Amino acid sequence: MINVFFDMDGTLIDSANAISAAVNEIRAELNLSPLEREKIMQIINTPQIDWAKELYEIKNFNHSSFKEGFEKYFIKHYQQSVVLFDGIMELLDFLKKQNCYLAIATNAPQSSLTRILEKHNILHYFDKILGVSVGIEPKPSPMMLNLLKEEAPYQTSLFIGDSAKDKEAAQNAKLTYYHAKWYAKDLKENEFSNAEELLNFLKNHL
Repeated sequence: MINVFFDMDGTLIDSANAISAAVNEIRAELNLSPLEREKIMQIINTPQIDWAKELYEIKNFNHSSFKEGFEKYFIKHYQQSVVLFDGIMELLDFLKKQNCYLAIATNAPQSSLTRILEKHNILHYFDKILGVSVGIEPKPSPMMLNLLKEEAPYQTSLFIGDSAKDKEAAQNAKLTYYHAKWYAKDLKENEFSNAEELLNFLKNHL
């Protein structure tokens, strides 16, 4: 058996449209022009970028997540346009039947996670869900992954994500990392484009 830790947005849940819609609604409230979806995702997923300054033109903003303080916008758009990636439900079901320990480590606010996961009927698969909150640092800090490793029951732990922040967090926590590039063709080592490819990676550890 193994411990499998997942990022959420862009890894389990196809949320790019919802995130970009929410960010641009916030920008409209701030009298700012909209940004392209690709630009928004690049800002969010790149380590050491001042996301508040780049997304909202706000300086000296101390929140640790680009959603913190704006949860109502993201909840609204998540309810409207977010879906699971193809095959995720079946993947989680298989891993749970193998008695794997499953957890989430996401930069989304902790307060939003239960509602999102319940909506997609996958909350019950996870033994632990960790998001950003007081005292919990966002990735690329390894804090969430290290906390999960300490609690998880098995010797082998893996992390699955979709961004440079996820990859850096895995490296900092000394975890094997698999990178989601859903529906892409230009794959490199330890990258997957569909649930079957990810499952084949995971089976090597079972």
